[in-house]
Amino acid sequence: MNKEKYRILYVDDEVDNLIIFKAAFRRYYDVFTAASAKEGMEILKNNEIHILITDQRMPEMTGVEFLESIITDYPEIIRMILTGFSDVEAIIQAINKGRVYQYITKPWDVDELKITIDNAIESFRLKSENKQLIKDLKEANQRLEEYALDLEKKVEERTAEVVRQKEIIEKKNEDITASINYAKNIQDAILPEEKRIAEAFSQSFILFKPRDIVSGDFYWFQEKTTPKGEEKIIITAVDCTGHGVPGAFMSLIANEILNEIVNEKNITEAGKILNELHKGVRKALKQDLSDNRDGMDMSLCVIDKKSKTIGFAGAKNSLIYIQNNELVTLKGDKFPIGGLQHEKERIFTTKTISYAHSPMYCYIFSDGYQDQFGGENSQKFHRQNLKNLLFQNHTLAMSEQKIILEETLKKWRKIGTPDEEQQVDDILIIGFVLS
Repeated sequence: MNKEKYRILYVDDEVDNLIIFKAAFRRYYDVFTAASAKEGMEILKNNEIHILITDQRMPEMTGVEFLESIITDYPEIIRMILTGFSDVEAIIQAINKGRVYQYITKPWDVDELKITIDNAIESFRLKSENKQLIKDLKEANQRLEEYALDLEKKVEERTAEVVRQKEIIEKKNEDITASINYAKNIQDAILPEEKRIAEAFSQSFILFKPRDIVSGDFYWFQEKTTPKGEEKIIITAVDCTGHGVPGAFMSLIANEILNEIVNEKNITEAGKILNELHKGVRKALKQDLSDNRDGMDMSLCVIDKKSKTIGFAGAKNSLIYIQNNELVTLKGDKFPIGGLQHEKERIFTTKTISYAHSPMYCYIFSDGYQDQFGGENSQKFHRQNLKNLLFQNHTLAMSEQKIILEETLKKWRKIGTPDEEQQVDDILIIGFVLS
């Protein structure tokens, strides 16, 4: 970072939070604190602030309202908001109205928050440089116009330089856009740590390849002890409508609803979870009042560690498992989560199987791998080829299976050759062993 100390304003109605923040960051930045939006506004009037961080829940004015109110007068300030994952509406408002660079979950970690602030400062610095470059570009163009009649050759040379500068600026803008893409930050935050999943199973892998920066595919995981003392592991692979940013927002909504269903309502039966998720998605997207058809396909497994059973429910997607050297496809129900369907006919069911007497190799996935174009005839990989690949290698360690899946996909797409196929969809495959 530059040697210059950047100025940060932190707004929070809890004085203890202000004291903690200032103590943690004053050695790195010039820190200003305010206990209300009104006090924060006064600081903005009298100081050049580079980064503004505000709590969402404050008595006189919410963080979103405060950020929205300063956009016109202070458009260059990098804005962040503190909130919780459960406050989905506040997150959406912050993005749409407050134009936030990033939202930060509470309670925040000092090291993680410093990284976020440093990234924001770098973004601020690059924006300032670009603004100056654009100004220089305009001045250069003006000079070219003034000397056009007498210096045609010079104008041509300068024009070439201007074009080069324009390309540099456009590339920097693309890099900045990628670095501050809030959708990726949101999605990275909601995905469970692979370490947690690895610790829950004797062996497992996650093959996750978004087509774009962010993904319409996501996975959700929870270890849950029910009120009756039952120890359950819940894992799901979800394929939301679309990919990229729209799909990522759908994944955020689904993640929050799943947390509510399992952790607050204590629902741990696979079919019931999907039924509740369907209701929650339709309510969140107001699908009873609109023509919105967004939704998701998914496979969800609930493992009961004591009874050594796995309960499966699927919305269009299946569970593939291999037991006693036999591959079985356990199909999900034929309708998706969300969207406009015959609601009376839509009841997701649970299918239960045992792994008490022999190990079970389980795989849940989206359709991205099997729908990928490639090969000699530029055709889809297809479900049957994926089944064959899983069966042929199921006795290998899960880590080795992941490598084989990756290498097969790379070869199928002809990556690194003139005939390389572009990735057509998000790709997600989860494998785990039950024994």
